[in-house]
Amino acid sequence: RLHEGDQVMDMFASNMGVKVIRVDAEDLFLSKLKGVNDPEQKRKIIGNTFIDVFDDEAANIKDVNWLAQGTIYPDVIESAASKTGKAHVIKSHHNVGGLPETMKMKLVEPLRELFKDEVRRIGLELGLPYDMVYRHPFPGPGLGVRILGEVKKEYADILRRADAIFLEELHRADFYHKTSQAFAVFLPVKSVG
Repeated sequence: RLHEGDQVMDMFASNMGVKVIRVDAEDLFLSKLKGVNDPEQKRKIIGNTFIDVFDDEAANIKDVNWLAQGTIYPDVIESAASKTGKAHVIKSHHNVGGLPETMKMKLVEPLRELFKDEVRRIGLELGLPYDMVYRHPFPGPGLGVRILGEVKKEYADILRRADAIFLEELHRADFYHKTSQAFAVFLPVKSVG
């Protein structure tokens, strides 16, 4: 999303008093995704790259023992087949079974057995602002799964602007909070209509 990083940093600082370390790894992600078209392959590359960047950054912090993740039950369901082999994977999630066993931190997932509506109720009970709690979800793999085909910086920049315009119009028409999720997708094809 356009200005997503700034908005998230501000949201955490002003609503939760949490200090977040921000890493700009856009160039690294783009280089790893160069020439990749398959959506599931893109998800895996993005997940692995995320973990690599996280590990590098975590190595700079002393006395950190826990990694908290916002995994919710639908993430577990969608990724379950990779563990059980009894069903097809709907889509992989880097936060479900994607962490390396060599990781030194212990994992805590307080929301793992909850659905999104339950998480939102808890957020409101904890006093988090409505707009924060009901913000539309954004996929862990980011724009990589909202760009069909190869991910390029030019495509990501266009998609960020298009998505911002779309969400702005949803707010203006008072439809944003009447939809659970809405977003633009980049199709790298030329067409006329």
